[in-house]
Amino acid sequence: MSPKKWAAFSSLLVAILLTVLKIVVGIATNSLAIISEALHSGIDLIAAAMTLFAVTKSDNPPDSGHMYGHYKIENISSLIETILLYVTAIWVLYEAIDRLLVGAVVEINIFAILVMAFSAIINYGRSRYLYRAANKYKSQALEADAVHFQADLITSIVVIVGIIPAYFGFSNFDSYAAIIVALIIGILGYRIGKKSILSLMDTAPPGMEKLICDEAQKVKGVEKVGRIRVRESGPRTFIDLTIFIDKVLPLEIAHGVTEEVTKVIQAKIPHSDVMVHAEPLAANGANLVGKIRSEASNFPEIKNIHNIRVFEIDSKLHIDFHIEVEGYLPISTAHQIADQLERRIKLLDSSIENVSCHAEPIDGGVTNGNRDLESYDRLRKVIEAILESHTEIQSYKALEIKNIDNKLNVNMDIIFKEDITVQEAHHVADQLEAEIKAKLTEIDNISIHLEPS
Repeated sequence: MSPKKWAAFSSLLVAILLTVLKIVVGIATNSLAIISEALHSGIDLIAAAMTLFAVTKSDNPPDSGHMYGHYKIENISSLIETILLYVTAIWVLYEAIDRLLVGAVVEINIFAILVMAFSAIINYGRSRYLYRAANKYKSQALEADAVHFQADLITSIVVIVGIIPAYFGFSNFDSYAAIIVALIIGILGYRIGKKSILSLMDTAPPGMEKLICDEAQKVKGVEKVGRIRVRESGPRTFIDLTIFIDKVLPLEIAHGVTEEVTKVIQAKIPHSDVMVHAEPLAANGANLVGKIRSEASNFPEIKNIHNIRVFEIDSKLHIDFHIEVEGYLPISTAHQIADQLERRIKLLDSSIENVSCHAEPIDGGVTNGNRDLESYDRLRKVIEAILESHTEIQSYKALEIKNIDNKLNVNMDIIFKEDITVQEAHHVADQLEAEIKAKLTEIDNISIHLEPS
């Protein structure tokens, strides 16, 4: 017999002994406190039998009908024990209140006190032994059994405190002790039942998701962590997670990354069954933009591609961009070209979920225009005031204001401080365009050339 089964079997033997002793003494003395304790021990007897069955069944290996094993039977056993506890508590509470209202004769003798003291000592030893076994084998059934014996220990002490005054003629104290016993049983039953229900509903332990994510991200080669799923079944914790790995890594290195993730999680969470799924990811966003441009160059009808933007949403990539084609092309042809390009871009990376292409006519002609000298001084003063409000800008030059097709166009060179990046400078330029157009609504287009100091 395995140590786990022996723990359950020995608990059954102890429960039989204590139940018989308490029933005999309870009937002989007519003590409701002792009778309630006998009923509680009777529940322990049933629970111990269920625990022995549950731990025996849960040790069976997985089969075609139970691919995760048979561990859940321990949670079911624990839940049934909780229901039995509440039935006992309700009966004892009802009987105690009835005796307080009607009255009852209680004949306590020294033998009754000795039996309850013996019960307390036995329950203390059994509860500690079962808690150690439950923690070692991560068994909810053994833990529930340990709680039962712990409850027996507490209620045995309460009964002793209650029947000693009854021994000296204060019979009501027996019923008061029985009420306290019922309340303690109810509290302990709630504790077992809550844990059993959470486990049956596959509720992940608090903080488990963050722990798994943090451990996985420590592994070299993991770019990010995707979906994590956790479920507990008896002593086992089943973990499924998705990690994203740079798609350029060779297969053997990618496999090594998943193996390392499995090891670090199992080291942190004992008795865990870890399944790691790896997804390829274009770790270099700039490289992906280059590939998009390369794909567009395969279509002779596409004269230009711009405004390429790559977004990441829920670990998936979303891409949108503009293409320029000849304005005389039929819209059906332009739509077909855009569709073909979108399909080819989706094949670049499995993490690309959505591609959106906007087709527009290319501006391919020479338009007549002239410098707007009349508006120059007025517009220059407003533009200079806006430029001065940006500390990143050192100066400007080559400011030109042209009237093209009765629309004002502004061109200028902005000189930035040397330590600014291209991204930061571009952001400032975008702000400038917005501010200038807001102040000077007659301006249709602004072209800014970025230069270092």
